[in-house]
Amino acid sequence: MSLPFTHALIDDDATVIRQFRWSNKEAMWHKAQGKNIIKLKVEKLKQTEENKYDELSRLCGEATF
Repeated sequence: MSLPFTHALIDDDATVIRQFRWSNKEAMWHKAQGKNIIKLKVEKLKQTEENKYDELSRLCGEATF
């Protein structure tokens, strides 16, 4: 699973040129350099997402050794 894009570089017509995965501090630095940066809407990941071992043990049961 890849991380979602958080910020985008836009031109004067508000067209997205390129998307980035920046922290807020990095985005503020680029904005201070004179670039047009916007924050993108990011959906949160599920908090109850199980790892593969938990899923396997739920399906097959625990190991017996």
